[in-house]
Amino acid sequence: MLVKKLKWTALGLISVLAINACDMEDDTNIDPSGTGGRLKVEMTDAPIDEASVQGVFVTVTEVRVDGKKWEAFQGPKTVNLLELQGGKTVTLTEGDVSMGSFDKLTLVLDYERDANGNAPGCYIQRQDGTKNKLVVSGNARTDIEIKGPKVDIAEGQTQTVVMDFDLRKAIKEQGGASKDYAFVTYGELQSSIRFVKKESTGSITGKLNNYNASTNGKAVAYVYTKGSFKQNTETSGQGESQVRFKNSVTSTKVNSDGSFTAAFIPEGEYELHVVTYRQEGSGQLNLNTFLDLNSETNLNAISVKANSQTNLSLSIKGILGGIL
Repeated sequence: MLVKKLKWTALGLISVLAINACDMEDDTNIDPSGTGGRLKVEMTDAPIDEASVQGVFVTVTEVRVDGKKWEAFQGPKTVNLLELQGGKTVTLTEGDVSMGSFDKLTLVLDYERDANGNAPGCYIQRQDGTKNKLVVSGNARTDIEIKGPKVDIAEGQTQTVVMDFDLRKAIKEQGGASKDYAFVTYGELQSSIRFVKKESTGSITGKLNNYNASTNGKAVAYVYTKGSFKQNTETSGQGESQVRFKNSVTSTKVNSDGSFTAAFIPEGEYELHVVTYRQEGSGQLNLNTFLDLNSETNLNAISVKANSQTNLSLSIKGILGGIL
């Protein structure tokens, strides 16, 4: 009797697990051609460390939700990412989807032609107006798959996600007299783009009250998850493309008046590091120093809440040393 009872208990447990597995599978799938909820996809950008760059353009020909083509996207669309800094966004697409959830978005890029049919499709525009075509280093793939948090689509509601291109991580200088640029490797490009649920993010705004760009140099504020910043690692360059500050959540340039905004940061605790750059004759910005900052807020434990803004009042008391 005990053996039979155990057998039936085991069978019951297997049945429950099977049902739950099916439920979980259904729950984590979404049909982009379905209806019941709506999805909105916006794009934003973090800055590039190049003073000679006037614009960075990408042409999107297709959007996929969990690997399935989303017909709501009417492409191609060409977007100047460099215009989308400090919390600015542009709507890439919006439309109906089925109820459910997803955690993966795919952008299909056209390297060859822009939305008007002109060449190239993805490119850097220099200050003199010339274009530098961008392609993925060592890989011809055009589908860029981005993993993110689980996004739930409820009946009759619109869920907004923001895709954040970190251009500093996404583009590398090729070197040489012509100073050409390219996208980093496919894997590095994937990790340079993140998407977040807009309603689950907050922002960090601040002002360096005694900042002077002519004496301090151009500055960039980097946001890291609390306790994750390792100066030697982050300033040395990582991966095949030698990306600096690779593990930052986001970054933002400091404006000429000392103000800055780091936007679309998931709720949590963060640390802030501000770095200055010196501009070479070629227009390239090279890492210079870390700024030593005064603040009433602990800059190694900055709390960010969803749908809120964390404000910092800062002053520069010195430098923390040069960067080799």
